Amino acid sequence: MFINVLYKDAPELSHIRRLSSEPDLSQEKILLVNPNCPVRIMLEYIRKKCRLGSFTQFDLCDESGVLLGLFNLPTYSYATAQFEHKKAYYVIVVRTETDKRLSVLPQLNHENRLYEDLKNRVKRFLATGEVSPQSTPPTAPTAKVGPTAKSASAGKAVPNAKMVPSAGKKK
Repeated sequence: MFINVLYKDAPELSHIRRLSSEPDLSQEKILLVNPNCPVRIMLEYIRKKCRLGSFTQFDLCDESGVLLGLFNLPTYSYATAQFEHKKAYYVIVVRTETDKRLSVLPQLNHENRLYEDLKNRVKRFLATGEVSPQSTPPTAPTAKVGPTAKSASAGKAVPNAKMVPSAGKKK
């Protein structure tokens, strides 16, 4: 299993400060990450490869703006259930301003049309906990047994129903 982490080469909070009038010349890159490891190891790998500072607060989000909250997970837990195979995730730096407001900085080139859209979606998610209406919320990966599953109530075939393993079977 692997995921794609999109980030820009010169991080937003790097020591190289740009003037707001200058164009953003940073290049966007893709980092392949294997999330099948303890979450802290994965986060430190992302921090190192994306050149983020050791005290920079960041998280990953999907295209709908839902933050994954990876730093809230236990240190040695695996975050594989949080991700979908081969899907793209974006590095989001979250900064607390002096007036206790949260500032959201997607690590994308400012010229990218997704930059403002992703910024607004993450802000909306932080404010309300909801995803934006134009995007679909991520679904938890479910085991697909077949094209249909039997409904317990009517015995009819229901497409894409979740299969729940019986309590008596051990894996």
